[in-house]
Amino acid sequence: MIISQQYTLFDKITVKAQATMPFEHRKEVDLSPYNTLGLPSVCQYLGRFQSANDLQHAFEFAQKERVPCFVMGGGSNILLPEYLPGVVLISSDASIHVNGDEVTVGAGASWDNLVAETLKMGLFGLENLSSIPGTVGAAPIQNIGAYGVELDRFVVSVEVLDAQSGLAETLMADECQFQYRDSLFKRHPERFVVTRLTLKLNPRFEPVLAYQDLQTLPAQSTASAQGLRRAIQSIRAHKLPDHRIVGNVGSFFKNPILAKTVIETLEQSHVIHRNARNAQGKVSAAALIQAAALGDLHVGQAGISPKHHLVLENRGGATLTDILTLASLIQETIQTRFGIRLEIEPQQLTPLIHAPNPKG
Repeated sequence: MIISQQYTLFDKITVKAQATMPFEHRKEVDLSPYNTLGLPSVCQYLGRFQSANDLQHAFEFAQKERVPCFVMGGGSNILLPEYLPGVVLISSDASIHVNGDEVTVGAGASWDNLVAETLKMGLFGLENLSSIPGTVGAAPIQNIGAYGVELDRFVVSVEVLDAQSGLAETLMADECQFQYRDSLFKRHPERFVVTRLTLKLNPRFEPVLAYQDLQTLPAQSTASAQGLRRAIQSIRAHKLPDHRIVGNVGSFFKNPILAKTVIETLEQSHVIHRNARNAQGKVSAAALIQAAALGDLHVGQAGISPKHHLVLENRGGATLTDILTLASLIQETIQTRFGIRLEIEPQQLTPLIHAPNPKG
């Protein structure tokens, strides 16, 4: 099984449905509208699930067809191959239930819609995570974060289907083993499908403004959660290309965490400025790419965004090979110039990249 913020592959399914049920699906479906990078991709079967029971029936169908089963989120953090054999599943549960300051959300809900809805309810904390594309079910897998806030600070529990036991389970926050862009679900991908997420939010607005871009905001922008949300949306729109206009998956490389001595060397050599790293040793990968003068680098229709050097773009007709070749050139250059290995953030489905299309 392969898992990412957006995609889960079960190639050895142990879950069995309690009773045979029809599994509604479509065949040979174009997935280019389902991934924000806009890569051409076709899946063998596509279906949707509302509950853990629906997942069990989908798994049963996959077992009968002897094909792998995939769970896909919003497609905003994935590199799709040309053809995906097997069953691709997408959650259709976009429900939002509120109990005091706790909110339980279905895996299929839009993350940014959740942010907007919670602010309307007078529940605060998620405003710094505005405009992050993707679904709620994908969020805990990657432990999404932005502008000084990470998801794990709000998580009460994550409801999952355990593919090993075949049971629906609820994992409390401390069982999820959250770390920077990491979690139990990402480290043990053979087991879990996220079905629902429960968050504990704040009935009082207490802005988090430690991130550099937020420290210079005018007072009127930080006086309310809605104002802060609008400011963050504006910052993101200014810095990051809109995937609806130019295909991208946001940050393509993780910001490396480096030793203090390495950071000091980079600063003394004027490779990076002090504002390109934080107190925990996380250094801006975009600053390294800019320092290497790679802004104009491109492969076919794949290029580096002029708005933000951490973003690779599909400028129309780029293939997965174009994207991965460009990424490799960037990694090799940064490694050679600065001795730093950049890690690709979106999920690569390498075991499937060369899967043959039965239609040729």
